[in-house]
Amino acid sequence: MGDKTPLQLIAGLGNPGSQYQLTRHNAGFWFVDEIARRTNASFRMDSKFNAEVAKAHLAGVDVILVKPQTYMNLSGDAVQKVMHFYKVPIEAVLVAHDEIDLAPGVARFKLGGGHGGHNGLRDISKKVGQQYWRLRIGVGH
Repeated sequence: MGDKTPLQLIAGLGNPGSQYQLTRHNAGFWFVDEIARRTNASFRMDSKFNAEVAKAHLAGVDVILVKPQTYMNLSGDAVQKVMHFYKVPIEAVLVAHDEIDLAPGVARFKLGGGHGGHNGLRDISKKVGQQYWRLRIGVGH
């Protein structure tokens, strides 16, 4: 983001399957679903990434939306594969995820940092490094 690198990839974290669809831990999926809805983008399953992928146009920029279809603690595989395939630099990646330490309705945006005990962030950081953008979506305890 910043002045030089616009977002090129937004990964929403969640758990696949209808039994998890309405759980608060799918807040990242809900975020990218809403972007897709507002930009008329459609998700499709892409087995080479093990993720649902959509292409959206935001603020004059083409952005890849990703919903890993592994469980949360393996989210890094899909993010790494999409980044590599589309040659997306880490500073152009945003990961949207649930945050139990923030109240519902509160969100925080930052670049880099630790995983804070979040298994999805832990796996992504292990696979691609820590200098990606994060959108922490409050879901409460």
